[in-house]
Amino acid sequence: MLKILEKILTGYDDLICDRLSRTYPSKKRKGLGHHARKNDPEKGFCRGRKILKRGYRNRARQFSTIFGKVDVPLRVVECCQCGARYSPLLDALKIGAYHRKESNFEHEVIEAVIDTNYRRLISGRSIDISLGGIHNIVVGSDIDQTYQEAVDIEDFSALMADGTGVKQHKGRKGELRAVVGITHKGRVEPLGCFANTQWSEIDRIIRERIKQNKQYQIPFIYDGEPGLDTFLSGVAESQRCTWHAPRGLYHALWEDKLKKKDSQEHIDAIKGLIGIELPEGEYELLKEEDKEQVEEKYQSSKAEIVDLIQTFKDKGYSHGASYLENLSDRLFTNIDIWLKTGVIAPKTISLLERVFREVGRRLKRIAWGWADKTVTKLSKMIMLKQYSKNKWEQYWLKKLGIEGHFNVSIKSVELSPCQHF
Repeated sequence: MLKILEKILTGYDDLICDRLSRTYPSKKRKGLGHHARKNDPEKGFCRGRKILKRGYRNRARQFSTIFGKVDVPLRVVECCQCGARYSPLLDALKIGAYHRKESNFEHEVIEAVIDTNYRRLISGRSIDISLGGIHNIVVGSDIDQTYQEAVDIEDFSALMADGTGVKQHKGRKGELRAVVGITHKGRVEPLGCFANTQWSEIDRIIRERIKQNKQYQIPFIYDGEPGLDTFLSGVAESQRCTWHAPRGLYHALWEDKLKKKDSQEHIDAIKGLIGIELPEGEYELLKEEDKEQVEEKYQSSKAEIVDLIQTFKDKGYSHGASYLENLSDRLFTNIDIWLKTGVIAPKTISLLERVFREVGRRLKRIAWGWADKTVTKLSKMIMLKQYSKNKWEQYWLKKLGIEGHFNVSIKSVELSPCQHF
């Protein structure tokens, strides 16, 4: 592959210099031959494109590629207008004066880092790079500066936020937090990843990204983590995860000195009250009696929860009563939205939990001891690659400068027996 790459680059160099040195229509030289004017302190670009070939540099330029290191002989040309000497191949490949790695090299390293740790990357793949070199590529990525554009809230059926722990420098425990949107087709759309950032600051950042042209009701689902009760208030309606609700009640009753066998009856009751199933199909085509059944179950469940709160208070279960009071106003948001708009929204954060399993599984193997900024970058890379593949591909197409200026085709292949066998 190194020999093939060397032939491709040499052939491309010949093609560029042929276009610039001979008489061709200007559109045939479009995008080629950019160079700074000679003796210009402002380093402005020369308008001249006509060149004279002046041989090759004394030393070939060495580049690191995914196949290994390759030495490329660079042709030197002289501009007929300003007299500047330069190598047109470097400009055509968008390679700087001191650039030593091909663009695709960074792509392959980051793709590999997302799947495994540094040492396994070096030992298990053919990429010729040091541990420090890998880390510099990840830290130097501009992924955290991309995809900050506004998003339309009408594209989502729900918003979710949660956090997970990560180990950091000197055993310090950090907190990685993420916010995602759930599309109407049930797909995860990452909205942001943040390491050791307060929820109030995350709330401000996400609000700046959300575009809301009119009042549009969707639930914001969370597991009861402190700081999220008023998260995105005014943009979405708060709803507690119906899977975490019974678990939380168990711990609250445990604080009231109830054993599991004594609290199980109340936990099962809550599971039954919040497990309201919505009819499938178009809301407008549903019979009124189906809607009325949901409304009756909704009102009945709310009333029974109020009775259960009073029962807890009468029995002295202060923690259980307080927990249910805080929970009751945020348990049926999805039902309330369905009755008003007909939109069926999620009621658990299981999708986000799945996201965190993927992110955590990789970070805990890769990012031990990393700084906040690097953890944020890598987690965003993982989420984009896993759940926004189109955005991930678009990011690299733009970064690699893949614009289709030329095609490489194989005209013939010759097979020869190996002399060692």
